[in-house]
Amino acid sequence: MSEDSHFYDSYKEDRDIILEYNQISLEDAGFVNILDIGIENISRQQAVFRVLKMIEEKGVHHVITLNPYKISKIKSSNDLRLICDRADLRLASGAGIQWAANMLKTPIKERIGVLSFMMEVIRLAEIKEYSIFLVGGKPEIAERSFFNIKKSFPNIRIVGRHGGFFDAEREKSVIEAIRKSEANIIFVGLGFPAEDKWINTIRNEFKNAVFISVGGSFDTISGEVRKAPNYFMENGLDWFYRIITKPWRYLRLLRLAQFFLSVIFRRIFKRK
Repeated sequence: MSEDSHFYDSYKEDRDIILEYNQISLEDAGFVNILDIGIENISRQQAVFRVLKMIEEKGVHHVITLNPYKISKIKSSNDLRLICDRADLRLASGAGIQWAANMLKTPIKERIGVLSFMMEVIRLAEIKEYSIFLVGGKPEIAERSFFNIKKSFPNIRIVGRHGGFFDAEREKSVIEAIRKSEANIIFVGLGFPAEDKWINTIRNEFKNAVFISVGGSFDTISGEVRKAPNYFMENGLDWFYRIITKPWRYLRLLRLAQFFLSVIFRRIFKRK
């Protein structure tokens, strides 16, 4: 495994993780309203617990991870708003969401980073023998992600993986492969908003599955993209690191600026 994948290490700690999750309660779980979008106000452990309950309760579920860029896009698209509203779990994955919640005086328990959330779900899936399917990235990225996850979680049941670049004809085969695998959890990394649109489109073709949108996580897991340095990660600036290392994504800054200004104006308006 590449040195960039060291974020797995903390999930191999010797701890009674099942006991921890058996003690989790959702009694204090709630919602916060960020620019008219409801986001779960829960801890990472509670979010993982929710995923486990979804699997136990059966049915098809969509977990969407939100950050300021995504919220800005969702607010400007009726289709994305409907998809977001239909999602079963909306998590505050971006540090900017935490900032906005504080600014609007509705603080959230914690920011739930996509990678850390994903690793904890995989850790529990390994213990409880739940199965996983990976969809996203170039074929070689999906393959390296599969092998890297297996190195850290040797008993994990990854029942299928497929790259994220496929045409309409190939898409039928991908959907059929996921359905035949009967995977409990499907991690979808097609990038936003493609991944959430795709999940929303195909979810009716399944009976029991938890779809989780994970953005570019496979690029990091595979070692293709370096994880942001600790300073950026600890201060919630991983998004800024991605922009300065990929300057062609500068247009995202406009969306981020729009989000932050909207929050500030909302704060001023609430004072009156």
